[in-house]
Amino acid sequence: MAFTSTDLTNIEAAIIDLATGAREVQVAVGDRSIRYAECDMDKLQALRSIVQAQVGTVYTRVYAYNGGRSS
Repeated sequence: MAFTSTDLTNIEAAIIDLATGAREVQVAVGDRSIRYAECDMDKLQALRSIVQAQVGTVYTRVYAYNGGRSS
């Protein structure tokens, strides 16, 4: 199954929903729809890693050297 950036966006939105109190979320990935509950957060994060690897979009953090202030 080929994943898209839309699939990745849907998964990340579901992770945020679960993290902010939703008891259950439904994620559409391709032509399938999958339900995840609070206790499935690790499965959802694993799915995100798989989709990120296939889509080629891995988010990294960028830190400012001067604390984010202009010199």
